[in-house]
Amino acid sequence: MSYLKKELYELIKIDNSIFDFIQESALDGLWYWDLEKPEEEWMNPKFWTTLGYDPLEMPHKSASWQDIIHTDDLKKATENFIKHCENPSHLYEQIARYKHKNGTTVWIKCSGKAIRDQNGKAIRMLGAHTDITHLKKQEEFLKNCNSAARIGYWEVDLISQTLHWSPVTKEIHEVGADYEPNLDTAINFYKEGDSRAQIIASVGLAISEGAPFDHKLQIVTAENNTRWIRSIGQTEFSNGVCTRIYGTFQDIHTEKEAKLALIQEKEKLQSVLEGTNSGTWEWNVQTGEAHFNKRWAEIIGYTLEELEPISIQTWIDLAHPDDLITSGEKLNNCFEKKSEFYNCECRMKHKNGEWIWVLDRGKVISWTEEGLPLMMYGTHSDITEYKKTFERNKLFIEQTPTAIAMFDTNLCYLASSEKWRDDYGLQDKTIIGKSHYEIFPEIGEEWKQIHRECLSGITKKRDEDKFVRSDGTFHWLKWEVKPWYTDNGTVGGLIMYTTDITARKKTEEQLRISEEAFRGNFESAAIGMALLNESGQWLKVNKSLCEIVGYNEEELMLLTFQDITHPDDLDTDLNLLQELIDGKRSFYHMEKRYLCKDGSIVSIILAASLVRDEDNKPIYFISQIIDITAQKRAEKELEHALSKIQGIFDASTQVSIIETDVNGIITTFNVGAENLLGYLKEEIIFLKTPEAIHLKEEIIARGIELSSENNCKIEGFNVFTHAANNGEFETREWTYVKKDGSQFPVQLTVTAVKNRDIIIGYLGIAVDISIIKKAENEIQSLLHVTKDQNERLKNFAHIVSHNLRSHSGNIAMMLDLLLYENPTYAENEIVQLLDGASKNLKETIGHLNEVVLMNTTISENLITINLQKSLKTSINSINALAKISNVTIYNEVDPNLEILGISAYVDSILLNFLSNAVKYKSDKRSAFIKLYTEIENDFVVLHIEDNGLGIDLKKHSGKLFGMYKTFHGNSDARGIGLFITKNQIEAISGKIKVTSDLDKGTTFKLYFKYA
Repeated sequence: MSYLKKELYELIKIDNSIFDFIQESALDGLWYWDLEKPEEEWMNPKFWTTLGYDPLEMPHKSASWQDIIHTDDLKKATENFIKHCENPSHLYEQIARYKHKNGTTVWIKCSGKAIRDQNGKAIRMLGAHTDITHLKKQEEFLKNCNSAARIGYWEVDLISQTLHWSPVTKEIHEVGADYEPNLDTAINFYKEGDSRAQIIASVGLAISEGAPFDHKLQIVTAENNTRWIRSIGQTEFSNGVCTRIYGTFQDIHTEKEAKLALIQEKEKLQSVLEGTNSGTWEWNVQTGEAHFNKRWAEIIGYTLEELEPISIQTWIDLAHPDDLITSGEKLNNCFEKKSEFYNCECRMKHKNGEWIWVLDRGKVISWTEEGLPLMMYGTHSDITEYKKTFERNKLFIEQTPTAIAMFDTNLCYLASSEKWRDDYGLQDKTIIGKSHYEIFPEIGEEWKQIHRECLSGITKKRDEDKFVRSDGTFHWLKWEVKPWYTDNGTVGGLIMYTTDITARKKTEEQLRISEEAFRGNFESAAIGMALLNESGQWLKVNKSLCEIVGYNEEELMLLTFQDITHPDDLDTDLNLLQELIDGKRSFYHMEKRYLCKDGSIVSIILAASLVRDEDNKPIYFISQIIDITAQKRAEKELEHALSKIQGIFDASTQVSIIETDVNGIITTFNVGAENLLGYLKEEIIFLKTPEAIHLKEEIIARGIELSSENNCKIEGFNVFTHAANNGEFETREWTYVKKDGSQFPVQLTVTAVKNRDIIIGYLGIAVDISIIKKAENEIQSLLHVTKDQNERLKNFAHIVSHNLRSHSGNIAMMLDLLLYENPTYAENEIVQLLDGASKNLKETIGHLNEVVLMNTTISENLITINLQKSLKTSINSINALAKISNVTIYNEVDPNLEILGISAYVDSILLNFLSNAVKYKSDKRSAFIKLYTEIENDFVVLHIEDNGLGIDLKKHSGKLFGMYKTFHGNSDARGIGLFITKNQIEAISGKIKVTSDLDKGTTFKLYFKYA
């Protein structure tokens, strides 16, 4: 047994306080530490089993637990231990984290007591452990719950005059995590006025009297946003003095706003109901329980107290028996969900004994789990006066001497006059309650449209109209149809007045021929007009028609309308014309085409009618012609534009279009977004922000980047809208996250949605670029392959150049030895041919070597070269040749002009072009070469102009710079010079252009990089 264990047992026997300490504190471990021998410490078995260790395997050494305690907590425990040893009144209590053997964290509450000698020096330390891991987990869970519910806490230490806010409390105040509140400024967050006054008063009472408080107040956050919060406060007193105030702080803004809106809506509804002077009722359909308001009872002359006990039976007892049947049928329609609303006019017994009329309206607003109606709400409106007025109007209509009828909104007869029934032969028919369309089945769509418009509040009338009955008879009518209104201002139906003007029309018919022939200002009409006989011959035409078809009046009068009608339209026109003659129609309209005098085609709308004599025989046709050529052209252009737009919309099924409000809440989520992301719009709209479909790491990274660029914190949704808020749009590549968690790259463009220059939201259009990314990877792979192949080609070129040069040298050397030993062979024709071939091979290999070197060994950087200096060197090299050939060289190049290049290449290029200009001079004129420059973007352009033989570019432009291509038949031409110079100038990032006229001269333009 450890000496410390024995010592502790003895100590317990003589010191009751030690026993009490152990009894109260040592639940999950006990330790006893020798401070005079700090390495010695005894721990009971529970100490180790709490931490997952076998007590038999663990040594009784202080070092054995110091490796498994959290380093931060060890530091705090050491500081606390030292203070306790120095001051007995300083309690040793510590919460520390230990690492369990299985790797988890165990939270331990550690209490300690120093054992002191007679001088008060601490010589031993007794400690007890309590496992509070479960409490810590509950505390963390509560913290998370509070955070989710937007509940924070706060604490005021009145002794130290300090104020503490939890992270959630800081979030609600919209301050940073590092914000330190103080007593002087914290109170100023409360909105000035009632909120601030109330919290100040409550805090004062809490400090003076210990009164708790619970208030719903408004604050103004650091971001200047007004929010509703709930603040709960409790106090803590010591010796009659308040030392601490603490409590919770909850964000209730959304809840409060919703309640205020609901209250406002209820008040508005109540105002509406009071304004309509209607009674209200509530009915539990399953129990029969009913509630009526005061006005409901007043309508029938009672108070609610007089009607008690109130139930649905109250209504049944007061309603007219006949109307209960109709009401029951309409209620059943609602219960069976055939009708959404209940609407019934009923009679109820007034307290004074009279029957009054009420309009009873309602709706089932809740259902049982079995689908049965549960709660139903409705209103009662007194319509007695309306019904009396209606009956008076009905009586007036029935007795009026004119033809008049009254209909409800379904065009069912409510009343009709005797004259109406006489005019339409309805004396023996029952029409009240029946549909007007049932009585007159021949009514066409035109009349039905008139009825619909009238029911919408529009009065329609016509001074004359032909109404054909189903039996073939007809009436000429003058009519007017107008709506009638209920007491509440809604359309109750329509009233129709008609006057039979058939006799008058017969009289007017005799005047019709002369009136139609000369009606209006025929000649000055803005549209084409004409009179034609039955054969189609023009009888009279106006100026507008002549302008449309391009004929003058005399020319047109010699033609028929058939002559100028497009062949494809003629049959239709003739068929309609025949129907007009046969009386099958009174007029016709059609679109057709005319053939103009100049051969062009115009599109027109033709309106044709027929004038008949007293015997109903055709006299002539009246035609009205409107030129719609421009309109048809515009229609085609519009159709084309609409086709393009439709194409865009069709394509948008694979393009994500997402719109948000200014707070980032998604308000629009198109089909393309659904297709790409796998969400339905119902899962997104008004529920999520774009952050839900983005990688968080990308948002954070972009936020850090923008914050650094703009010297301010930019995060969350602002990462997407920063550019749009500054009047720009941004297109970037992002990674979208689908509903199933998979990811894909997109190119996203974000712009601001504005209304009168005020941003009201944002629009994001994204395109899936997965295929592009895949193509980029494939191109990169191809580039690696191409690079490898280029390296192989370079090696091959070196090998070919080297090996051919070696073999060529051997052949030449062998020929030299042969001629040395046998000089007479020099005259041999075969040997001469062989010698010539060997020299040509050597020259070809030399040219090939130059090309290989030029394309494979340029590794040095381009240097600055004085162009004038290089020109002078090249001119000196050919000076003798130029003098012999009588060629004058004019050098007009700026002596200070410098280019980028490689000296050997530049000298070679200049020498080649200058020597060619001399070589291919013309003997027909004094030859010259003119050198001058111009600056074009980043290039110095050297012009080498001559008046020599020139080149036929139509014939040779495609092979001008090819290897071994010659154009003038010179015996010494090899066709390698232009090929080499082109490759040399391209190797130093330049280019060559040429213009030439045969037998006039050539100008080469050499582009060098400007230094």
